[in-house]
Amino acid sequence: MQVTILGTGAFGLALGNLLHDKSKADIIFWTAFEEEYLEITNNNTYDKVLTGIELANDLDVTMDLEKALSNSDLIIVAIPCNHVREVLNRIKEYLNDNSRVILVSKGLERNTDLLMTEIFAELKLKGHVSYLAGPTFAKELIVNSKAGLTLGTKDEKTKELMLKLFEETNVEIEVIDDYVGLELYGVIKNVLAILMGSINSKYQGDSTNAYYLTKIYNYAKDLVTKLGGSGDTATCYGALGDILLTCNSKTSRNYSYGVLLYTNNEEAEVYKKHYTVEGSIAINSLTKLLAKNNQSSEFLEKLVTYFNGSTDLDEVLKLF
Repeated sequence: MQVTILGTGAFGLALGNLLHDKSKADIIFWTAFEEEYLEITNNNTYDKVLTGIELANDLDVTMDLEKALSNSDLIIVAIPCNHVREVLNRIKEYLNDNSRVILVSKGLERNTDLLMTEIFAELKLKGHVSYLAGPTFAKELIVNSKAGLTLGTKDEKTKELMLKLFEETNVEIEVIDDYVGLELYGVIKNVLAILMGSINSKYQGDSTNAYYLTKIYNYAKDLVTKLGGSGDTATCYGALGDILLTCNSKTSRNYSYGVLLYTNNEEAEVYKKHYTVEGSIAINSLTKLLAKNNQSSEFLEKLVTYFNGSTDLDEVLKLF
């Protein structure tokens, strides 16, 4: 099996390095950036995203897209969400009816508010599209920690290949067919992580944390259902698991931003300028997406006002 990973960010590198070590597949990485290519190939590191971690010394990395995609059985697109359209357009000529593309980028596209699989459909690309998500941090994934990932796919061959690919790792792959719902959870969980950072900063109690975490999980389930996802998706790794991880982890950028948003607005603004806080971007896209679907959410609207500093946390929590 040949697996192509487009993108050498933290998740793509960690996933590919793990599969290089633990599977029988040939893993090839593609990057558009010479700086990344040179550091990975010369130093076996990419400290910008995986600080202090040494990569395998024989990773196959290329800047040649044709080389990366020729004879590929699986194409994993691990690109920031606002560059997915550009990359999908670049690979369009290499796809055929048997191509199998797996998207992992979390978020809605800026300006269009489309999910990643919706971009694939809009471009009328050949092949089968799937979506992969789950509660994993790259630095744990790369060392083969026990973890679970959810594959959203309607294609049996993609399911077969992915289960085989991960069978010698400590990562369990569960398969569902609701890739739309799975994607939506990936967007919403970053918004909720900001809120939970603020809540835990205010209350600092495990019981209160569990109370509000249950509330926001049920809210996420209702919101995903409103937007066309299946209610059954709520209990999978990429939904429940990802919410639990992101909303409780002090290493999450969104959670950390939420702490600062409650304790020090000035520091929160500085933090947002230095780091990508996905939830602060996603909340506006979600609001527009709801409107596009003739839906609304009083809670989400109030949360927007908290994020922009025009109301306080207590006003948001009253809606629970």
